[in-house]
Amino acid sequence: MANSEEKISKFVQAITAYAEEQRDRIRRETEEFKSQRLLKAEQEALDDAYKMIQKENLDIRGEEIREISRRDLAARKALLARRQQITDEVFARAEQQILAFTATPAYDELLQSLFQEAAAALPAPGTVFTVSKRDEARIPALAPLCPAGCRVEASEEIRLGGVRGENAEGGLIADNTLDSRLALQREDFVRTAGLTVG
Repeated sequence: MANSEEKISKFVQAITAYAEEQRDRIRRETEEFKSQRLLKAEQEALDDAYKMIQKENLDIRGEEIREISRRDLAARKALLARRQQITDEVFARAEQQILAFTATPAYDELLQSLFQEAAAALPAPGTVFTVSKRDEARIPALAPLCPAGCRVEASEEIRLGGVRGENAEGGLIADNTLDSRLALQREDFVRTAGLTVG
């Protein structure tokens, strides 16, 4: 019997050793699996955190860029408004000086010269030469310079002075008004005065 018990004992030991070996193997595999899963979860968490940080970084940069753009636009608008104000002030003074000039004898000479240029450009009958309402009293002095079949009249459209000739039949206009010359000077001033907003 002792032999049988010894066999049973050896069998139990062998089974126990095998079971312990299997248990240890399963524990190792489980630990390895858990470790791999944990590493994978950590890596995914790091990837998600990195992506979130990148997105937040881009959002912050985008907001900063939008804020800079808003400030830049506001500054440009302020500069444009100031440029317009300066231009308006300069040309309001120029208009006042032109209006003062139109009350001098030198203006009478200039008006006659401008009228002669317009009459030479538009000598065809039916041409209407227009002066400002303020120059209406000067029409009798200009009438003798008028080509045959043409006439001179006053208009509110011309504010500063000078003369505009128009031949509707030929579709021709000769604009020798101080208004148009000042408007051209305004365009040149805006372009050349160094008040550009870049």
